[in-house]
Amino acid sequence: MTNSLLDRLHRLAAVWGPPGREHKVAEALQEMIKPHVDEVRTDPFGNLIAVRRGRPGARRVMLAAHMDTVGAIALNVSDKGLIHLGAVGDFKAHNAIGQRVVWGSGAVGVLQHEQVGDPKEIDIKKLWCDIGSSSREDALAHVRLGDMCTLVGELQQMGEAIVGPGLDNRAGCAVLVELAEHLTETDHEVIFAFTSQGEVGPRGAGTAAFGAAPDMAFVVDVAAAGDVPGRPRVDVKLGQGPALKLKDGNYIAHHGLSELVRHVANEHQVLLQTEIVAGPGGHTDAQVVSVAGQGVATAVLDIPARYRGTAGEMVSMRDLHATADLVIKLLRSDLSY
Repeated sequence: MTNSLLDRLHRLAAVWGPPGREHKVAEALQEMIKPHVDEVRTDPFGNLIAVRRGRPGARRVMLAAHMDTVGAIALNVSDKGLIHLGAVGDFKAHNAIGQRVVWGSGAVGVLQHEQVGDPKEIDIKKLWCDIGSSSREDALAHVRLGDMCTLVGELQQMGEAIVGPGLDNRAGCAVLVELAEHLTETDHEVIFAFTSQGEVGPRGAGTAAFGAAPDMAFVVDVAAAGDVPGRPRVDVKLGQGPALKLKDGNYIAHHGLSELVRHVANEHQVLLQTEIVAGPGGHTDAQVVSVAGQGVATAVLDIPARYRGTAGEMVSMRDLHATADLVIKLLRSDLSY
């Protein structure tokens, strides 16, 4: 693997793309992956589909990563030009106070919250965005009702760690492009699905899987690391490789395919962790991919991340490289399970 993965991650994380507005991300990804596949197209839902053809009779394998990041939508504008917000995806007010955002128009604003006596009173209904306007009319000239914003900021490198907004799930998208470049040989047909509206459902991955009708699928996403204070007891750590998700509130892994992932990781000594989300929480593209059509054998490889949903999301380059390496090893196998 080369520094191209880091370069792509920097570029993708900087692209505005909340749920349902991923077209700029799709354009960047199309340019990146086109030299490494035989076909690139978009579907009516907004998914970007790239196909690497295989030999006749080989397996059809879908690799999926959602393109969107969490954000907020403009609900109303005050007489003083302050924009009141609603969450799009898992956008939390306590993570956003004092942070900068960018709107689809290119307007930049800062988020602030009403003064409260108790932190428990922090709520997105009391959050607003200030774009520097002094009137409702001026604000609406830059941000229309229904427009969306996302957190903005440059990625920074801290040793093996990368920190900044948008890594969920631009990290997964960058990994898919990386392995497309380095997948020099495979008999299987590989469908790269960069999916829409993963943060609000998920949704786009289901339509992508229905259209592709794959024999199996691997979803690459980001999962909350459990190695910081106050996190649930999830045994997933930064820098220890991707996490094979076995369960969350809406998904149970395909047993045979999960065992194949473990076998290939052990055989090639690739770092691999186990992720289990007990209780009702969690969501992943896999929950809609696995039930598409007549059903798709699906496995999830999650990239561990700290501080998800903030302007300081943190992932490890070691985990990104290990994820790409593991999927390449899987695609070079006969994928029997």
